[in-house]
Amino acid sequence: MTPLPLPQDPPPLFQGLAVEPEEARSILRPQKDDRYGFGFALSPYRGCAHGCRYCYVRDYPNALHTRDEWGGWVTPKLNAPELLWAQRHRLHGERVFMASATDPYQPLERQYRLSRRCLEVLLLCPTTEVILHTRSPLVLQDLELLKAFGDRLSVGLSIPTDDDTVRQVVEPHAPAIPSRWAAAERLSAAGIAVCIAVAPLMAVHDPHAFARRAKASGASKAWVGGLRLLAQDPFYKTLADHGWLKVLTSDYAEEVRSAFQAVFPGRRRVKKAPEPPALPVRAPVPQPGLFDRVG
Repeated sequence: MTPLPLPQDPPPLFQGLAVEPEEARSILRPQKDDRYGFGFALSPYRGCAHGCRYCYVRDYPNALHTRDEWGGWVTPKLNAPELLWAQRHRLHGERVFMASATDPYQPLERQYRLSRRCLEVLLLCPTTEVILHTRSPLVLQDLELLKAFGDRLSVGLSIPTDDDTVRQVVEPHAPAIPSRWAAAERLSAAGIAVCIAVAPLMAVHDPHAFARRAKASGASKAWVGGLRLLAQDPFYKTLADHGWLKVLTSDYAEEVRSAFQAVFPGRRRVKKAPEPPALPVRAPVPQPGLFDRVG
């Protein structure tokens, strides 16, 4: 694959964010997950500009940044699509979760387009399923590409609360909750399977109305996941200061979970991988991105 031209400096939109591009050594991380089974995690970026105050990735080993700097730096993996293409033989009959340690549609994706280019590679792996997970309506810029996957792709939208005032405290740099509902509706209307991920569960105003809103968005699935606090996590004080410590209790999680199970019954079935294609797959031809200048 011939790489597309990439920006040398972050555009003004990202001033104040340390952008530290790198040539990655690997791109596929094997994973075993109770919900999605065996497969691979794929993260085109390290770090995340959304900087959610509860994110467990804050504590991942990083020689250059501390936990307190989370949200202030992002490392685009410039060669992610080329690495993925070179490793495509590992993906037959597998699931790829994109992304586990970053948001693939954080603001820098407007400029670097690494998530899109990785998806273009995955589109050419016809026995591979893709689970795309984001909290950003920026995913809509690739709507036509997502539709091309058919039933091989689903999109999980993280909506951990029904109250945007809560979101402003726990996810101050992430997109507003109403914009995520709008994204869910557009994706569903386009025939893309959408899962609402109430994860990690934050303070909810009305669990039953929340569940009904998720169903009304057109989502076919939803799940509720608990909060994973780090050791000596300052986020505990945030919860305490706002009277939200209930989100750490199993009773509260079960209350919200029951509300969603009432409108989203059933469990996800594991699909059998199809037979390998008879014809060889051609390498992807680079195409200009949505924000590239043509001519």
